[in-house]
Order: sequence, then structure tokens, then C-alpha cells
Amino acid sequence: MKALIGLILFLGILELHAAEIRVKKMSKDGALDRSFVLKTNLTEKVVIDCQSFIQGLRVGEYEQAHTYMLDEQECDGLQARIKASVQKKREHCIDVEEDIRADYVCN
Repeated sequence: MKALIGLILFLGILELHAAEIRVKKMSKDGALDRSFVLKTNLTEKVVIDCQSFIQGLRVGEYEQAHTYMLDEQECDGLQARIKASVQKKREHCIDVEEDIRADYVCN
């Protein structure tokens, strides 16, 4: 019985860290050419920044922000795939956990 309760708690904790971000729209982040604010299903501000020193997907702001760091090619590729989906009027899904696990056009 204890093992079952432990397993349920463990799976619940995993679920809290895993998320699907559904991107509906992207708009330039100020004057930056390779940084975009994403309109998503999350309440926190989401930015994909491929221009700054620390590149990647940032969820939240200030000290509460969580950044999924990407190298230059990964960041540019993710940005291009999101842009392609949005231009086709489709949502783009990004599965995140401790890092970005996958991204794809949402069903």
C-alpha cells in the first residue's frame, strides 16, 4: 500500500514539472531581431531569445524565470519552426520538462 501511494506521489511530482506550451502567436521583443514574445496557454510571459548572451526559451520574468538554454542552431531552428506554424495559422507545441523534449505542430 505504501508503495502504491509513493508511486502516485512520484507520478504527481513528475506531472508538475512536465508541461506542454502551446504557442498561438509571436511578436518581436522590442527592437531585437531574433527575440520574440510568444502568446501561449501559460499565464507567465514566454520569450524565445536567440540574440542575447543566454539564448533559449524563457518562461516567466525576473528571478522567477526559468530558462531552457539552447545553442545557436537549436534556438534558430525552434524559432523558425514556431514561425512556420504561426504563419500557417496553427498552434506550435513545445514539450518541456527539465529541458525541451520536443516541439511540433499541435493537433
